[in-house]
Amino acid sequence: MTPCGHWVMAMNNRLLAVIDASAHSAFDKLTLHRLPGALPYAGRYRLIDFALSTLRNASIINVAIFPSGNYRSLQDHVGSGKRWNLDRRRDGLFILPPKNLSMPAEDTLSFMRMHEHIEYFRRSTQEYALVMPADIVWNIDFNAVLTDHIESGAQITEIKHQNTRMQTYIISKKELLEYINSYDVIPYQTLNDVVLKKKPLNYNVYDHQGYSKRIRDASTYHRSNLDMLKFEIGTQIFSTEWPILTKEKTAPPARYMPSSDVMNAMIGSGSLIQGTVHNSIIGRDCVIKEGAEVYNSVLMSNAVIEKSAHLNYTVIDKGVVVKRGTVLEGTTTQPFVTQKEQIITTRSNLSVLFAASEAYPYVKTGGLADVVGGLSRALSKKGVNVKVALPLYPQIKRQYQNTYAFHDSMTFSFDGELRKVNVYWLERKKVGFYFLENFKYFERDHLYGYDDDCKRFAFYNRAVVQLLHIIDPVDIVHAHDWHAGLIPRLLKHHHATPPGSLLTIHNIDYQGACGGEVLDALGLPSNPEGINFLEDGILQSTKLSTVSPTYRNELRYEYFGKNLTPALQRRERDFHGVLNGLPSVFSPATDKVILSPYDAPNAFAKTENKLALQKQMTLPMGIHNFVIGMVSRIAEQKGFDLVIGALSHFLGVYTDVQFVLLGTGDEALMERLKQLEKAYPAQVKLNLGYDATEPNHIYAGADLFLMPSRVEPCGLSQMIAMKYGTIPLVRRTGGLADSVTDFDPLSKEGTGFTFYNYDTDALLERLGDAYHTFKEHKDDWRMLVSRVMKADFSLSTQAQKILELYLSIKS
Repeated sequence: MTPCGHWVMAMNNRLLAVIDASAHSAFDKLTLHRLPGALPYAGRYRLIDFALSTLRNASIINVAIFPSGNYRSLQDHVGSGKRWNLDRRRDGLFILPPKNLSMPAEDTLSFMRMHEHIEYFRRSTQEYALVMPADIVWNIDFNAVLTDHIESGAQITEIKHQNTRMQTYIISKKELLEYINSYDVIPYQTLNDVVLKKKPLNYNVYDHQGYSKRIRDASTYHRSNLDMLKFEIGTQIFSTEWPILTKEKTAPPARYMPSSDVMNAMIGSGSLIQGTVHNSIIGRDCVIKEGAEVYNSVLMSNAVIEKSAHLNYTVIDKGVVVKRGTVLEGTTTQPFVTQKEQIITTRSNLSVLFAASEAYPYVKTGGLADVVGGLSRALSKKGVNVKVALPLYPQIKRQYQNTYAFHDSMTFSFDGELRKVNVYWLERKKVGFYFLENFKYFERDHLYGYDDDCKRFAFYNRAVVQLLHIIDPVDIVHAHDWHAGLIPRLLKHHHATPPGSLLTIHNIDYQGACGGEVLDALGLPSNPEGINFLEDGILQSTKLSTVSPTYRNELRYEYFGKNLTPALQRRERDFHGVLNGLPSVFSPATDKVILSPYDAPNAFAKTENKLALQKQMTLPMGIHNFVIGMVSRIAEQKGFDLVIGALSHFLGVYTDVQFVLLGTGDEALMERLKQLEKAYPAQVKLNLGYDATEPNHIYAGADLFLMPSRVEPCGLSQMIAMKYGTIPLVRRTGGLADSVTDFDPLSKEGTGFTFYNYDTDALLERLGDAYHTFKEHKDDWRMLVSRVMKADFSLSTQAQKILELYLSIKS
């Protein structure tokens, strides 16, 4: 029963609200230009309307919103808060953007982030604080929650729904201030950490019975929108007694033409429906033309679906035009998602040329080759005509000379001389490879590391552009990393109607900063300051991508983006993060290297590989020992200073812990690792040369895979480990954040162990959590093993997202 108005006001004069609008979310293209809280919902609302309306219904009068990144759309929608009666009180609505722009957004609002606006908390007069995300769809009575909290006598109350954690808490303002003021010395960084780690804690759970959905990615966004079409759910949320309010806009009513066929749909005002709309949400001012079909989809405002287009399980952003005859098909778990204000069409004859310095299986020094080789094959399976242009290195000649054939030769001016390039060709698994032969620049023992690398790859860029004159036309040139960074500029310089271009940044640490002689050699306008290959590609390419969504967001900050952050900020609307995929060859069920193949239903066989690894590395054998594995380049970037510091303590405390490492790299770090092995000879075994232990032996035999990188654009090792049922422990950065979710012992959700702060104590704490889960909660550990083996990191998913980028470039 709803309390009387006077009592409501009296209760909630005691409660201030903090809305976390900064949380990391995997919304793909939908949040390139807006925060999740600003996403349209159910045809006329925004996600943040549910937070603001539930606060307004409870007469809460002091509200602070903590946004991050680009919060303009959120600001425009919320305004002064008048719509929610928040600017008519003594307190009101405050939007508190980050002051420290070099600090990337975290998963959950931290005490450090609150400390930036400590004056807000100090001057508030309320006794309790309500902390909640901006991305929950619900209609909840916070009066009842506050009453329950007070009556329980708890220090903190957490709201759950069917054992799902809503990350919504009530806590006394005094205690919250203590955490905020002590953020740099306490081990708790968020309220979530307090609940999980502070012992003892007087903790209370409030179980909310009504519909609740935490909107954390495009899939849950799509499903929750369609839930509103179900009467029993919609009436729970959109109540006349407890209304959900939004910014008011005037528009004429929707129009339905005689040709329209509408069933179980919400249609926004101002829309024109001439085609078929079933089980879908249509925003304001949309046009569905005659013959178009829209099923199980969410369309935002001003979308246009042309004749004969077919949409099923899609999320179409604001202002998108889907061209005539286009077919877009998603699934319930992976809806097809567009970026706003794009023209979407499908072309079965799309032709793309990859430009890269290496590609598996022909030549490889690192992950770039794996991505180029795997992605090109995955795209070809989707009907794209893919070709790859590679320098013809001696390594390729020695192994593959009998497989490729002469295609053509070409000449062009470079560095004041006429240069000749012989072009060879072969096709492998429906991908065409062009090998570019030039003795002066490519006939080297190694791919990189020469004094004339700038001119070598400038020549390669010029050769790729010339190649386009002697092969079949291509629609898009896909340039990979700095080695191909000048191609977008050269395309415009040497082609009257150049193809579109996509530049993928695999690691921004490598940029190709070169002197002005490169411009002179290419016949481009001189610049005494020289040229940065990667920066030029960023500014000149049609669109940009990088190898994970989180890395894309991190590059907005100088710590990650180095000197190229300003250039990337200029291309914000054209910059996309697409997580790398994992080739299907990584499978413990078909692995010929490991002792005992296994799959998820038979993961118990993994123990045989654990014993084999222990035997091979001369460690004490036993399935109850906790084996930690690493396969890594040994470098500071990979977090080895943390690894050495944490293990130096951890191994001494837990004598049944074993550490196995395969890698090579920095001599100083390797020497420190040898000292660790010397100190713990029965627990630490190193292979510092990639010569004695197959990586797959560690992936299959270890219990925990360690990857605490300082920077990790994507990373494949954590994905491989998961496929082999080895639980990852990673730092939340780049692709590690996108591929591993933190295990929550309360909700049992998650796929590994993660930490955020780059320090030894943070790693040591999570090592302890993983160890105790393995030892004391064996059912949880077995559940984790089964779950991570089923994780989807398919190249097909990556290829689909890249294909969507290609189509947007072409259109």
